[in-house]
Amino acid sequence: MKTFLRTVSVSVCLVLITVLCISGTVMSREKRTEEAEGKYYRELGSIYAEEMREFLKGQGYADCGVTVTSVEDESGARRYIVTIHHGRIDRMTQTEKEKLLAECGTVLFPDRACSVYHKFLEEDC
Repeated sequence: MKTFLRTVSVSVCLVLITVLCISGTVMSREKRTEEAEGKYYRELGSIYAEEMREFLKGQGYADCGVTVTSVEDESGARRYIVTIHHGRIDRMTQTEKEKLLAECGTVLFPDRACSVYHKFLEEDC
């Protein structure tokens, strides 16, 4: 009887150790996957910011400030907020700004599953 209990105890311990090792491996893989995904989306944001700067430079707005911020909602969908700043844009009429924002929307984000919102930095003078 003692031998049986000892065998069961050792078996239970081995099963617990195995379960803990497997769960640790899975959690580690999930963390690496999340880190790699985060890096991927940060790189996409950087690429898009550079593409937007080049587009705006072609429109006559050299040295534009472009900031790309990523937001992930509860469902995992990503949304990017692109904030643009340039002194000449600050002096444009609202109609001119709306036209330029529409033109900025023609620069496609590398990952079509992500939504992009463009806005101008508002300066209080």
